[in-house]
Amino acid sequence: MKENGLELVLDMFRKYPMQYIGLVGLDGKPKVKPFEFKIERDGKLYFDVLKNQETYREIENNPYVEVTVANKEKAEWIRLSGKARFVLDPSLRRSLIAASPILRSVCESDDDENVVPFTLDEVKVDIASLDKSRERICFSLA
Repeated sequence: MKENGLELVLDMFRKYPMQYIGLVGLDGKPKVKPFEFKIERDGKLYFDVLKNQETYREIENNPYVEVTVANKEKAEWIRLSGKARFVLDPSLRRSLIAASPILRSVCESDDDENVVPFTLDEVKVDIASLDKSRERICFSLA
């Protein structure tokens, strides 16, 4: 299911490019924030945070997050939960910046060190719909 599952996730993220991330705030309370998936590389999904933002400190403090997106018209959604792991790789950082017009608009350069890539480990995926003819799909990504 890994390869097919990864393709299902990528398909949903491409269809709905702005997602939401749920995490534990610095005050210990839940937070949900707009978020954007950036790229897939070697079977891993990559996102980013800005080092000077609160979200970076929240993930650093408690790395367990959930990413979700839904479509009202199709009554479908996806939820990914996992443990965020920062990846301090300059080539990956440049790839994330290149992949995102939103990120490029806030970066000082195409290698802005304020951008911190991260991936998710221990990923659990739940794809569901209110359409009763569609089966709920749950799986893990290694």
